[in-house]
Amino acid sequence: MSTLALVATATIFALTVGIPVGIIAGFVQWFDRLLEPILDLIQTLPPYIYLLPAIALLGFGPATALIATFIVAMPPAIRLTALGIRMTPPAFIELGQASGLTPWQMFMKIRLPFAIPSVMVGINQSLMMAFGMVVIAGIVGSGGLGETIYSAVRTLDMATSINAAIAIVILTMVLDRLTQNAAHRAKRETR
Repeated sequence: MSTLALVATATIFALTVGIPVGIIAGFVQWFDRLLEPILDLIQTLPPYIYLLPAIALLGFGPATALIATFIVAMPPAIRLTALGIRMTPPAFIELGQASGLTPWQMFMKIRLPFAIPSVMVGINQSLMMAFGMVVIAGIVGSGGLGETIYSAVRTLDMATSINAAIAIVILTMVLDRLTQNAAHRAKRETR
């Protein structure tokens, strides 16, 4: 349960920050150009790098794992939300302007429905990135399956590490399928 709690909390925080930032990046081109190298850097560096500053600030424990997982899970939400906002066909934007829609109405009735499938993929990818960080976060005492795998590897207990890895894979697959179904449902509703 602590693995699921870590992943869910980090993903919710990442989406709470990432989706609004992605919306702004989708509308403001200079902001998007400013974010691109930062997001490239975050996604290029090995994920365990984010544990070091978090350990220095917070020490070992679940809070350190949460911060590192949050950092790793945020870039997909920002990128795919910005992409979804920019993917709105120009003909629909012109139609909204010709109809006299306010910018807020244009966002809610035209841009957001076109962006929803991309945002849902961003949610799925953020969730997958968070699960990828779970085992690495076990190094700092995150608890749950990541810590079980880390301690089993340190003591060469292959059976325990394989069992915990299988549990993480099953949990990841279940949540992946749930978010993919939600994305397909959202795509059908926008048609």
